[in-house]
Amino acid sequence: MLSNERYQFILERVKGMALDAVWLYLEDDSQSYEERKEKFLWMLKKMVDERLITLAKDGILIRDSIEDVLDQFRMAFPAYDGDLNNGIWFFTPSCPCGIGWLLQDGSIDWA
Repeated sequence: MLSNERYQFILERVKGMALDAVWLYLEDDSQSYEERKEKFLWMLKKMVDERLITLAKDGILIRDSIEDVLDQFRMAFPAYDGDLNNGIWFFTPSCPCGIGWLLQDGSIDWA
């Protein structure tokens, strides 16, 4: 999906930020909206798998599998890129979840 170098580059720049930052960084890596969505979901899964982030909605941790969350995103994403409104969609009720960054001391830095 992305090279490890590109993944690390983006990760270093979005740490502590919300999902819209991940989305915006993937613009240059994608030829289409569909490709960008899949790269975003790949990166979201990788960050969860590496225990860098946790997922939540309305202040409640999400206990669904990451695969279920990815499916929720696939179903919830707007039909057109423009409807993401430059990333504002990630802060609306339509977005399946937000993220919190897992810190070394076990606390969560909510983005």
